[in-house]
Amino acid sequence: MKRVRPCLFITLVAFSFNACNVTNNLYVNNPVPHGKGNGDVYLGLGTGIEPKIDSISADGGINSSGGTSMAPVLSFGGQFGVSKQMDVRAAIHLPYVIGGFGLRVGAQYSFFDASSRFNAAFGTDIAFNLAKDSITLFGSTSSLDTKSKGAITGDFFLPLSVKIDGNFSIILTPRYSSNVFFILKNGNSDKINHVQLYYPALTLGIRIADFYMESTAVYYHNSFYPHLGVLWVFPSGSEDE
Repeated sequence: MKRVRPCLFITLVAFSFNACNVTNNLYVNNPVPHGKGNGDVYLGLGTGIEPKIDSISADGGINSSGGTSMAPVLSFGGQFGVSKQMDVRAAIHLPYVIGGFGLRVGAQYSFFDASSRFNAAFGTDIAFNLAKDSITLFGSTSSLDTKSKGAITGDFFLPLSVKIDGNFSIILTPRYSSNVFFILKNGNSDKINHVQLYYPALTLGIRIADFYMESTAVYYHNSFYPHLGVLWVFPSGSEDE
């Protein structure tokens, strides 16, 4: 059995029914500035990955066979222009729809105007979550096997985009993620280990009018872990204004 660190590849922030926090891959990168007073909101569904944890030792170490499973994450978010080339962004993530709650906030600065065919930006996100120990479905409450109290994630990203035409864009985004996890020792909420993980990720996004799809590869311990997501954007202002 292989011994690994907890939660191999967490990026955005969410919860799991069992072993630990589920990743959120739906970054919704867009380097094109909205312009002051303009923005959009979105509703999307992505996939998150969680390691299959076999056991947790008394010192908080994780024992795992190395397998993974994939979980759905529902996301609500948006991006809003606070100046000509500066945007703020935020998102709420609901893994397993009601299996937890995650919040991500961030900002980015675009290097070119919205009218430019090519664009690039530099941004940062920070995300928080708190684990749940139970879930209620149709009035029935069930306990969750909670081994993680939650996580804090900080990311830096550099989205690059090209407009093929007015309704079709391609976005490529390298990202670096730093994570701190709060792992329970044998389920004891009074004994928590702090575990830090760092990894790069690369995202390819395609936007067709108001439809957006995204694929992300997380690189950790010489392996790639895939993420997928789709969403619908509801603009509140034109990016070309």
